[in-house]
Formats: sequence, C-alpha cells, structure tokens
Amino acid sequence: MEKDKKFKFFSFGDIGQFLPKFVETNSGDWVLFGKDNLWPNLIVTLYNQSSMNRTCILSKYDAVIGKGLKAEGEVPMANPKETLSELFEKCALDYILHGGFAVNAVWNKLGNGADLYHMDFTKVRSGKPNKTNGQVEYYYSCYEWKNWRKYGVVELCKLDKNLSKERPNQICYAKDYSPGNDIYPLSDWVGAVNDCLTDIQTSIFHNSNLQNGLVPSLWISFKNGIPDPQEQQDIYTRINETFSGSENAGRFFISFSDDPATTPDVTPLRAENDSYYIQLDQRVVSRILTAHRISSPLLLGIREGGGGLGSNKDEILTAYEHFNSTVVKPIQKFLLKEFEYLLRTCKNSDITLSIEPRTLFEENILTTGESSTGTTPESLETNEAIRSLSGRQFQGLMRIVRQYNQEKITLEQAKLMLTSGFGLNDEQINNFLGLNEVEQNG
Repeated sequence: MEKDKKFKFFSFGDIGQFLPKFVETNSGDWVLFGKDNLWPNLIVTLYNQSSMNRTCILSKYDAVIGKGLKAEGEVPMANPKETLSELFEKCALDYILHGGFAVNAVWNKLGNGADLYHMDFTKVRSGKPNKTNGQVEYYYSCYEWKNWRKYGVVELCKLDKNLSKERPNQICYAKDYSPGNDIYPLSDWVGAVNDCLTDIQTSIFHNSNLQNGLVPSLWISFKNGIPDPQEQQDIYTRINETFSGSENAGRFFISFSDDPATTPDVTPLRAENDSYYIQLDQRVVSRILTAHRISSPLLLGIREGGGGLGSNKDEILTAYEHFNSTVVKPIQKFLLKEFEYLLRTCKNSDITLSIEPRTLFEENILTTGESSTGTTPESLETNEAIRSLSGRQFQGLMRIVRQYNQEKITLEQAKLMLTSGFGLNDEQINNFLGLNEVEQNG
C-alpha cells in the first residue's frame, strides 16, 4: 500500500470500571479520595449529566426533605443568615449524592456555642487515621483539589466541644458505615456508576451522529484520481459543511461526469444496530432505578407508552409507600440523628426534630368521590386538569405548590408560574394553593 493511502478509523474508548481507591500518600496529610483524589467530582458529573440519575436523585431529595424540619420547641438558626431547614436541605442533597455530608462549626469566643455552615462535600478530604485508635482527628478543605498547591489547604479538627477555644474552626464529617470503607463513604447507588457513564456516553454518541450525519451513514468514493493531501482535506471539509448536521437533513447530491468510469460512488451505510441502542437504553434505565431502589418508574412520571398518571394512582401509591419505607425513612433517620447531635453540641438545644412529610396526592383535589366536605364543581374541574398532566408535569406543579407553602416564592410568583406553565385558571390555582380553604375557615 502506498504511503499516502491511509485510512482513519474511529471508535469509542473503553468506559472502564470506576470505583474509588483510598490511598495514603506522602504528598499531604490527607487520604486520596480515589486515585486522582477527585471521586466526589465524578459523582457530581454523573448527577449533572445523566438525566435518569439526576431525576432519581431529585425524587429522593424531594421525598427526604418533605415540607421542612419541625419541632415542638423553637428551632435555632444555623447561622445569622441561614435557617436550620436551609442547612438541612443542602446536607440532605450531599448525603444522597455522596453518602455523607460536612458541616463547618465556628465557635464563639466563649466556646459555648457555634454557628453552623454547609461545606461542599467535594472540597473536603479526610486526614490520615490515628495509628493508635484508628480515628480521624483532622480534615482538610481546598477550593480545588486538582490544583491544591495553587489554592492552598485548610486544616480543621473534628467536632469537639472540649477544644472549642483552642480550635474554634471545626468540622462535623457525617457518613454512613460502609464495609471496608473506614475513611470515606460511598453513595448507595454506587453500583450504577458505570450505567450512568453509559447513559452519558450514549447521549453524546447520538448527539454526535446528528451533528456529523456522514459518519457512519455514507461512504463516498471518488474515481477520478488521488488528489494531494491538502486537496483531500478541502474536499472533505466542503462536503462536511454542506451535508453533515441535523440542520442539513434532506439535502441531496448532484454529480456531473462525462465518463461513467469516473462517476463517484455514494453508498449508504445502513444502521443495523438500532434495536441494540433501544435495548441498551432500557437496560441502563432499569439498572439506575434498581441502584436507587425505585421499584416503579411511575414514581418518576415514566410509563411505557407515554401518557399521564391516568388510572395508575393505586400502583403509584403502593410503590411510593414501599419507596418511603425502604429508602426515604432510613435517610431521614440518619440525617435527623446527626442534626440533633449538632444542636446538642453546638446550640445547647435538646429539641427533637422531625420532618413534615409531603403527600404524593392531595386528596382534596385528586379524589373524585365524596369527601367529608363533599365534592364541589371546582374540585372536579381541578381533577380534570390533573388528569391531563404527565407525571413529570405533575411533579413540577407540586414543586411550585411546595415552594409556595414553604414561603420560598410569593403568591404572585406562584400564580404566574401555574398560569403560564400549566394553563390553570384562578379557581384551580386557588384549590392547589389552599386559598379556598383559608377563605372558608376565615
């Protein structure tokens, strides 16, 4: 074969097996979180770029935080600018993502109270365990661990009230027990890391196919000689700019030739593996759901064949009850235990915290049968509006209602979003936000 006749072949690289290794090195006093010390950053990437993984995590998060923290006594502020519920919500998301969370406790000068601040879990690393008792006594924070020499590293001792005056800047590093992992936690969905990577790579692959429509759909062969390398590149560039990309779909070739022997061949390359990608997508979705212990995709608004919630209410309620018992409540139990410990240690408060649960369906607007107050034409009209929504739309609608109930958005903002986003009228909006009940009680 002549030297100038070269072929280029492109293929996907191996995704590889991604599980972190915890390594002690001589370059610092901390333990590496993964070989490159960037495992938490990979977890965040999987959260941001895998649509199915993000949906699962946000569904767990919404269920875990419910309508917010509550207690019989007064709940102290986490710090001068942040409520305890706001701190709890940040830590809950970190825990669902990483299997742990970190809180910075800054003690006052007297050492009898501390303000609590959320710490980004991706920026915290564990110190090396004490060789005598195996306990970690110090943790380290860095803005960007990839360039830790540039940004510097801050040392914090673990939360200890007895050292509040000597070491006023402390950290509570909370994590679940994980067999074989004494230093760092692993998220409960770690078994789906490769499937999340596959989800991302498959999406990139299909997007690339749309953006580069000639590969691998066409093989073009010119029969009028071999041009020099620069002319070959020019021809490739002109064809690529003219015909590749989704915006150029439907365009066609025109060829002029005075000799059939020099007529270019344009051979379509059939995609024989379409069914493979469909099966791959189904497998990825199934494994990610399994890793998150979500027994029914209906909880995420996913139903085979599309459509809304329809007559699946009983199945959704059963699946949600199982999800709540096996996934949500254990997470809430861990978080509440840790936050009550923080309050006792840093705020001198012995209050018992609980989470106000959110209901999957609001019975007063979803039930078409008679209730204790009767069924009004307005509630029936609202029911009809509900039935026309898909599962994802319903989740978005209830998120707006929840934000209004938690006073995160104003009444005017809630009305505007419900009107523009879902086409609800004033009576339906009042039913959703509970305004009619307030008027009746008033």
